[in-house]
Amino acid sequence: MTPEAPRPLLDGVSSRPPRPDDPKIDGLSPWLVLEPENEWALSRALELCHRESLAVVPVGSGTRLALGNRPSHLDAYLSTRALDGVVDHIPGDLTVTVRAGTLVRTLQEELFEQGQFLPVDPPLPERATIGGVFALGEPGFRRRPGGRPRDLLLGFEGVLADGTVVKSGGRVVKNVAGYELSKLFTGSAGTLFVMTRAHLRLRALPEKAVTVCARFRRAGEARSGWLELIRSHLLPEAATLLNPISSRASSLDDWCLVLRFEGLSEEVSASAEAAKKRLPGAAEISSRVWDWIRDFPLGATGKDVLVLRGLVAPALTFELAEEWRDGGPLIAHPDSGIVFSRTEEPDGLADRQDVARRLGANVVLEQAPPGLKEEVDVFGEPPKAFAIMKRLKQELDPRGILSPGRFVGRL
Repeated sequence: MTPEAPRPLLDGVSSRPPRPDDPKIDGLSPWLVLEPENEWALSRALELCHRESLAVVPVGSGTRLALGNRPSHLDAYLSTRALDGVVDHIPGDLTVTVRAGTLVRTLQEELFEQGQFLPVDPPLPERATIGGVFALGEPGFRRRPGGRPRDLLLGFEGVLADGTVVKSGGRVVKNVAGYELSKLFTGSAGTLFVMTRAHLRLRALPEKAVTVCARFRRAGEARSGWLELIRSHLLPEAATLLNPISSRASSLDDWCLVLRFEGLSEEVSASAEAAKKRLPGAAEISSRVWDWIRDFPLGATGKDVLVLRGLVAPALTFELAEEWRDGGPLIAHPDSGIVFSRTEEPDGLADRQDVARRLGANVVLEQAPPGLKEEVDVFGEPPKAFAIMKRLKQELDPRGILSPGRFVGRL
């Protein structure tokens, strides 16, 4: 059967039923897919959803729809894919304005020609969109302070649930009710408003990048090596710990501390040599390992796959990694306290949560079997600021149509 062609719904907005290749959210599909052709049309589409109380989930390429609770209602997808392309790039200012539906890799390739790049490395950059990256606040393996998505977002333009167009930062400042919208948007997972374009801070391409790997028999030894680097002020651009299972998947072995140095050629060479002297047995390896690390949260499929993200105080990163070591592949970022663990044994979730709780860590289920997600909030215990989050949701989306039930506390 030939798929039904999109039909005009409003000026600039096509509508169609879902197709077999459209993503699902925990087995759920909407009955309507809205495809606006520009920012103005997206505003009209949201205005319609608000007026008709249609539960709508914004979708770019759908690479991270597994992250989040099961929607309490789902009537429509709102596609941002037609909102693509660079609007304005000012190389001298290291800034770019780009539409939200632009693929990350497409943007990076265009910036590369000017010797610049956006320092984010989300999973599957050939499919991930700019809007999705900032909606989730996911930087990839670059996690040093100052390099997170919220630090790179100078401002954005977007649409509230009722179709109201808002602008924050960038060249035009128009906040709503005194809120700093750029910070509210980053990490809100499409529950407060929909980004249409972003004003972003860039970096110059490094002259050189070197990856150094140090192998250790135990996680505690890797921790000692990391502390030695910190004491000597050797701070790499990125640092990731691999447990032995992940090391073998990357053609390495033991516990591996993988370090990325990038920047001016002489400085990078000097830093890499200093790191090798301070970490016995450390050696340079191919930088291709970062592609595997980048894609780790989406590196496995299957109905029983469980992917956990633990967030702990950075000083306890190695301890949490050690406690979670036997469940399956694991990577950890000691500069931010993030630990990702992947397993096909979801029955062990309670034990892992108990361990994390003892260390003061929060646990997010990045991916989980649908049955498990019906039993638990994938974001863990609501934070202390949850009452404020509820008030923000009520003020910005009073009818609760944007991604209902998907966020923290099933907002």
